[in-house]
Amino acid sequence: MLAPGSGNVSLRTVSSSRPQMIHTEDQQSVAASDDYYSFSSQSSSARSRTSGSRVNVVRYATPNSRPASHPPSPSISRTHLAPPVAGARSQPSIDSSSDNRIFLTPASQTIRSVEDREVHLNPMSHTTSSRAPADSYAGRPPTPGMDDSPYIHFAISQLTRDEEVAGPRRRSSIVSRDSPAEPLLWDDGLGCFIRSHGPSSPPDIRHQQNSPISARRSPQKSVDPESFIPVDPPEESLLYPALDYVPPVLRTWALAALTICCLLMIAGIIFCNVWSPRHQGLWDYERQGGAHYFVMQFLPQILGMVITIWTFVVQAAVYRIMPFAIMASERPYDRILQRLPVTSRNFILPDFSHFRHGEPLVGFSLLSMWLSNFISLPLLSCLFQAKWYEIDGQGTWRWASVLAVGWTLVAVYGLTTVGLILLMLRFFRTWSGLMWDPVSLADLISVIQRSNILHDFEQSETLPHVEDSLEPRLLRLGYWQLSNRGEFFYGFGEADAPIRTPSLHHLEKNLQMQSHGLSKVSVDLERQGMAEKGEYHENLYTPSVRYRWIPWFLKDTSVIAWTVIICALFVAFVLASFIHDAIRGGFPPRLPTLPSTGGFSSSNFCYSFVPALIGNVFFLAWQPIDVFFRASQPFASLSSPDGARAEESLLLAYPSHLPFQVTILAVANKHYKVAWISFMSTASAAIPILAGGVFIALNYPSEHAIKIAASMPAFYAMVVFCALYTVSFLCIWPRRQRYLPHDISTLADLISFLYQSPLLADKILREPRSKADLVTRLVVAPPGDREHSVYGFGIYVGRDGKEHLGIDRLDRPGRTDMLINTEYTR
Repeated sequence: MLAPGSGNVSLRTVSSSRPQMIHTEDQQSVAASDDYYSFSSQSSSARSRTSGSRVNVVRYATPNSRPASHPPSPSISRTHLAPPVAGARSQPSIDSSSDNRIFLTPASQTIRSVEDREVHLNPMSHTTSSRAPADSYAGRPPTPGMDDSPYIHFAISQLTRDEEVAGPRRRSSIVSRDSPAEPLLWDDGLGCFIRSHGPSSPPDIRHQQNSPISARRSPQKSVDPESFIPVDPPEESLLYPALDYVPPVLRTWALAALTICCLLMIAGIIFCNVWSPRHQGLWDYERQGGAHYFVMQFLPQILGMVITIWTFVVQAAVYRIMPFAIMASERPYDRILQRLPVTSRNFILPDFSHFRHGEPLVGFSLLSMWLSNFISLPLLSCLFQAKWYEIDGQGTWRWASVLAVGWTLVAVYGLTTVGLILLMLRFFRTWSGLMWDPVSLADLISVIQRSNILHDFEQSETLPHVEDSLEPRLLRLGYWQLSNRGEFFYGFGEADAPIRTPSLHHLEKNLQMQSHGLSKVSVDLERQGMAEKGEYHENLYTPSVRYRWIPWFLKDTSVIAWTVIICALFVAFVLASFIHDAIRGGFPPRLPTLPSTGGFSSSNFCYSFVPALIGNVFFLAWQPIDVFFRASQPFASLSSPDGARAEESLLLAYPSHLPFQVTILAVANKHYKVAWISFMSTASAAIPILAGGVFIALNYPSEHAIKIAASMPAFYAMVVFCALYTVSFLCIWPRRQRYLPHDISTLADLISFLYQSPLLADKILREPRSKADLVTRLVVAPPGDREHSVYGFGIYVGRDGKEHLGIDRLDRPGRTDMLINTEYTR
């Protein structure tokens, strides 16, 4: 065996599907070949050799002598080469056992010497087998068009191996202690490692010269046999679906439909602006209220609100898939996980994060949507005004288009149309890197299961800002192979980097049962004693860390402030409206009312635009509250003392659903707070719609005055919606279950609660190939279990055998339940 000691040497695996030949010795030979020699685990002399020359080669188990009817198995397992220790000496041992059985060391790999430059193909395996596998080359007839010389060389080698064993001209495979160890280099031409006799170049330079991957990727310090290598899977394969999924709302037909709506809005406004001055208005003004009044004062806002809510759905889809799409495109941006949000923003203030991450098309599209959502609805509320026209010597009031407002709206919706077209081009036949829409925690688990960057998140779940602890890395999303060997797998990671997967060897012995009334996590006592001295372990159990974070607008002081302000405004609004019939009887405009030639009236514009703008701010201010409650509901369900089933937690996808769809699903799941808040996020749109059309300047002939009058039915409806909006602020006070150690707006924030979870190694979650497959595995009870699995958010024993805060099964066979702290939950 190899003694550990001087450095790591990693070897690439020999493919079992490709025959290879090497010079081999009999198990009972007394010497080794030029490049390797065999061992027998039954040899006692090998155990006593602990000193002597330093070993510079890898022992290779020679094949057994067996009849031709029993070819050796070509199956090969990935192994790591144990480094030799300076001063350790090993000699080839003689196996005199009667069965000639081979016992392999972990370093059973092939290393070619520079002196022997011939390429020998070996169909033999590391281990012997009594039966031939399906892909064995032994016994097959020659294939037309294929070179059979490797098989002939192999047969000659087997016939003449006795001469090689007895030949005195063989160079010893053991280097003396005085001889310097020759460095091992990977030769792509030979497909194996070689020994260089000359001075070696730096590792990074050697790798760059010899590896074809280094031409497009940064060189690495080693060629680990289990490093992540990007691959393209076979096309049209059911096992490896194409990674081009785009949510329906971002597909060409959906974006084209929204674009057509914007174009129709532009066309309608242009028609009104052109028709109105040429034909002395658009429509006769009949009275306050009625069909004409509704069409001119409320219908434009309603149509604009439909476009606004539609853009909210589009924005939500853009935010949740853009980090994955950027990683799939292999853009040179190294902070995608920790900087780019996956939850919607861009409501009251614009979001420029996509500009900073190399997505100008998406950034411009979101900016144009923000401008439209913020300003278009107030402008639509004052697009039409009543104007006095002299027609055939007789005066009459007619609805006219306000030209300045109309052309401004054309520019705003024109920018929105351009943004939608650019977004359409961005996602037209795009390589998104996704199999399906990543809308839930379960979807994220399926993506990060085999990632090689999870070690970066060590102890990040208790930090206030996860991004501060992460190193910048260039990540890729797609299919991978381990050093171009083995099956393909899906996920994101760092290319040409080692696996760094946490070991599962010590998991079971660390998960022991302890029952002391309350559920406690059982860990190794020595490790726990050491961990208790550290700040990280203390943070796991500290309520101030566990319940540290909530969005600033939902903190106790903020909720109290919002509630007081909104209630005060509502009370003042009601009192000012109904005392002395101030609204019913009208009030002076205090501004010029006479319209200009372009239809602009200062008083009408002020009492339409300003109320609609205030109402629109209230509407947009509610959207971040709705987004947070939707996104945090899985954590609130998991923080329950009894945990939650997968369909109530891991599979929840409220942020991706349509507005009223969320309300219905939340009521069905008994998430009443989410249902109400989601309902109000849409219902509050009535406030700017009504506020923009309720007031109008009218002439009161009996009083010989012009006053601002209100449509009382619309005004009463607006008061009702304002009351609902005010009362809803009493419902947004989050319970402690929604408080978390840190933000959950980025992928890094979410991964910090999963990076050590045993769910990543759970068999029922292993590499699903479709959304239906994933849902079925989580919803259907596992074989042998009578009940469905229950999941929780608390302290659990991770895959490294240490305590962590995050998401896992509430109970697992052979260990105690997860510790969920409910003392501070209210």
